[in-house]
Amino acid sequence: MDALAAYLSPTGLVLALVWNFAVLSSIQLTVRLIRAFSIQRTALAALALTAATVPITVVYNVLFRNSPGWLPLAMLLTAVVGWGIARWILRLRRRRSRVAAALGVGLLSGPWGAFLVRPPP
Repeated sequence: MDALAAYLSPTGLVLALVWNFAVLSSIQLTVRLIRAFSIQRTALAALALTAATVPITVVYNVLFRNSPGWLPLAMLLTAVVGWGIARWILRLRRRRSRVAAALGVGLLSGPWGAFLVRPPP
């Protein structure tokens, strides 16, 4: 199975969505009060994060062939997306919380899935 088919398959997309929901849930529960947690807002944020992380992972796998040298750049892009999601979707108010969320998203939702699929020849 080629990389693009694996990432864009229903199973691949659902796995990415579930993983991103878990990542965002853990980050929110770390940086804000449990009573402020919203399943609906987290689900929307997970959809947005999945819409960003799948293309980043595909580009990392296909274009950069899972080269470890390019992994920090892919993680940085994911972290920037995470900061935006924390700011505009999750509405984290404090800068410190948004930075923590961005770091968590960059590290946990980076293109790790690319290492599960062999890059194209």
